[in-house]
Amino acid sequence: MKNNIDIVMLGDSLTARGEWDVLLYPKKIINLGHDADTTVDILARLDLAIEVHSKCIYLMIGINDMNSYKSLDKIFENYIQILNRLKIKSTSKVFVQSVLYTQMNSFNKKVKEINIKLKEYCNDNNLTFIDLNENLSRDEVLLNIYTTDGLHLNMKAYIEWANKIRSYF
Repeated sequence: MKNNIDIVMLGDSLTARGEWDVLLYPKKIINLGHDADTTVDILARLDLAIEVHSKCIYLMIGINDMNSYKSLDKIFENYIQILNRLKIKSTSKVFVQSVLYTQMNSFNKKVKEINIKLKEYCNDNNLTFIDLNENLSRDEVLLNIYTTDGLHLNMKAYIEWANKIRSYF
């Protein structure tokens, strides 16, 4: 079934709260971001993202896993399961987006470590890794001008994020 969907945005509240149909117009977007989602939640509803048959899937997930004290090894293992299922079952081009830094140091060390693993995995497996932190963070901390609460993003941040994604069209 072809739906002529260009992009599926897949992730947690950071993805869910983006007005992607406006930010990435005229691309046809389905936003499958959900508040509080973890890698396990993405695995549970991954078939929905696959069934859309979009041209591209942009994935960002992980901060809620860290908040629920999952080990980095478990988060990474779940990521690999997600990416393997997408490789096997989906014809979409998959883009792995960096987990975003926050303004909470307790998260940022883990964010740095998972992003290193994800970037390395993408490089080794012919996947595209998009480092959103290049635009939104300095010194491994989310910039004040891009956040509403130290974790979630404001419109300025979403515009930056969308511009970064556009460079991969």
